Amino acid sequence: MISSKASKIRLMLGFLLLLNIINMIDRTLLASFGSEIIEDLNLTDSQFGLLTGLVFVFFYSIMGLFMGALADRFHRPRLIAIGLVIWSGLTLLSGMAKNFLQIGLARLFIGVGESAMTPSAISIISDLFPKEQRGTACGIYYLGVPIGAGASFIIAGVLGPMIGWRNTFILLGATGLVLALILVFIEDPKRGMMDAGDNVIYGVSATFSNSVKEIISGVFHILKTSPVVFWGILGAIFLHVPIGAGQFAIVWIERERNFEVGEITALYGLVYIVFGTAGTFFGGLLSDLYQKRFKGGRLRFLAYLMICMIPFTISYRFADSSSILFYSGMAAGIFSISSFYGPAFSTIQDNTSVHFRGVMTGVLLVACNLIGLGFGALITGFLSDLFAHNEVFEPLTKALIISDIISIGAPVCFMIASLSYISDSYNGPDKNKS
Repeated sequence: MISSKASKIRLMLGFLLLLNIINMIDRTLLASFGSEIIEDLNLTDSQFGLLTGLVFVFFYSIMGLFMGALADRFHRPRLIAIGLVIWSGLTLLSGMAKNFLQIGLARLFIGVGESAMTPSAISIISDLFPKEQRGTACGIYYLGVPIGAGASFIIAGVLGPMIGWRNTFILLGATGLVLALILVFIEDPKRGMMDAGDNVIYGVSATFSNSVKEIISGVFHILKTSPVVFWGILGAIFLHVPIGAGQFAIVWIERERNFEVGEITALYGLVYIVFGTAGTFFGGLLSDLYQKRFKGGRLRFLAYLMICMIPFTISYRFADSSSILFYSGMAAGIFSISSFYGPAFSTIQDNTSVHFRGVMTGVLLVACNLIGLGFGALITGFLSDLFAHNEVFEPLTKALIISDIISIGAPVCFMIASLSYISDSYNGPDKNKS
């Protein structure tokens, strides 16, 4: 019986991982075909930055709060199924777009569908795994980010020359529609079954909230009384600025590092899968181990890791494209960014009462995507156009360097958060250990 239950839990986590992979392929495919789409639709860098940034993440982030509230109340697998139908159908239509307005509208509402995924999935994971395993479990779920993002570049490199970017979008959308059928038959786990007796965290009752006013009040109360949550979310914003700028990665490599269109796309995807997967998995696993032995929790481990990676990520922009430093910097940047998900999301879950977890996951997604990623992509595109207009040498490189410098604020915030970690309130590390 125990074995059967454990198998079902692993199967559920595996299916959520698969859906997150599909989610990330869908989200990243636009950046993977960046050069082709910019040329085909006659886009500026600012327009491309809007498509990969604010146009997508505005509804994705805002609706994430709403979906988080729904995830705290309704059948979560079916909620994900509805979102999957929406984003897959609109991805299919994206392949038929003829101009910026058409693809922009599709991307805008794709964000609505995808916003249902993570709040529900993270909430489900918290009901399947005890606190001491959530960093690892969330890390496994977030393997979907590097695998999906990397796979999108490989798909673009392989299928692009064969069927073109438009048919690739149509194929991906059709695949998502088929997977949505499975979710209808999946059982929703019992809420809070891994947190017996943990009904109040930071003064916010875990009893069911019935009004928007109560939800908003609870969110602000958590942010006000939990420095760990506040500084963790602020750090996530700084971290996601270069993630937004990263939407220009292939465009930058092809335009200013002298690679032919499509020449490095598949290789970049492979590097992303290998080092992104390593960062996501080891970020969750090692942060759990660190939290058991040292003060400061998972976020302190994350701060140390990112500080070690800064020299590589900054030098990457200046390295010759044929040098080892270029590829090691690429790998280090992907590893560093990917290590964030397990430690950050599990920390937010640990510091939030059972019936606020979906909402607070939505809050974190708003911070990461709307503010960090959205403006990161927009500012990078705007600065690139501005520098190009003023005839600055390698304008996109200069814009990307600015985003890299801004990201240094992330480990600073994570370190401040770790100093505020109140271990005995939520099964953190032993205060007497150092």
